[in-house]
Amino acid sequence: MRIIMVTAGNYGARIVNTMALHGLAPQIMTVFDYTGESSDFLDDPSSLLPARTPAADLTVAAGLMGDMNLVAAEIASESGSEGIIVESHAPGQLPDGLRSEIDSMVECAVFPAPFCSLEPVGNPSIDTFASRFGKPEVEMDGNERVLSVRVKRSAPCGSTFYVAENIRGVPLEDVDVVAGEKFHNYPCLASMEVDPCFGDTHLHVAGYLTREAFKRAAGVPGVHAEVDPEFCQGAECGFLCMEVCPLVRLSRGTIVGGVTAEVDPFSCGACEKCMRECPSGAIKMRGPVQISRG
Repeated sequence: MRIIMVTAGNYGARIVNTMALHGLAPQIMTVFDYTGESSDFLDDPSSLLPARTPAADLTVAAGLMGDMNLVAAEIASESGSEGIIVESHAPGQLPDGLRSEIDSMVECAVFPAPFCSLEPVGNPSIDTFASRFGKPEVEMDGNERVLSVRVKRSAPCGSTFYVAENIRGVPLEDVDVVAGEKFHNYPCLASMEVDPCFGDTHLHVAGYLTREAFKRAAGVPGVHAEVDPEFCQGAECGFLCMEVCPLVRLSRGTIVGGVTAEVDPFSCGACEKCMRECPSGAIKMRGPVQISRG
């Protein structure tokens, strides 16, 4: 697969470095870096196009703000890319109108926000990339403690590899907390400004997704929200817990509504928003769950 990177700033540089260090260096045809270019409205994005654009299968835009993403879409079109990935790691980085414009310019566009929420979508080139980089996924060997970790899919920034390298020897019931600590130590470069689209920060959501990967691999959900079905009045309140859950708003099945609400303990980020919103007090925080020693 041939990849064109269109980047800006430290965030874009980190994405390129992660891809190069972890197996995609031969596939990167070129990097067009726009660090220092204005992110204000562009009357003519084509004026910033490179003199020559190589043929490619996929274009990845990382670290670009506002109309600079239109330049990436123009490059994708010029290169013949069958797909483009345009990430967001901060509120307002990619307004809805801009997404629609990019959609009309290329064969297939995806807009992961944050970048580490990316999963396969049915486009061959995007899915090949997403099999390596996107929503974190790991495999773990261990008994009472973590013995080894294999990264199946890393966050594009590389934080998953960092956490995996620094979590060996940790008791399995502590994986949730330690994974969160190591994620912040990396550190994540996503914004700490609340995004109204999902009611939380990009950095927090990225942390939830990282912790989920390690919790699932350890088989221990750690601290999580739990619904008491005897008190849940989901039908009456309209499942307010689902409305405020950042991961549900990110199209994750963290909370599902049936007769009552149910929380996936491994997906839960323990943000407590659902607990605070529940009008009947049916949601409490539980854990960490201890593993069986039998």
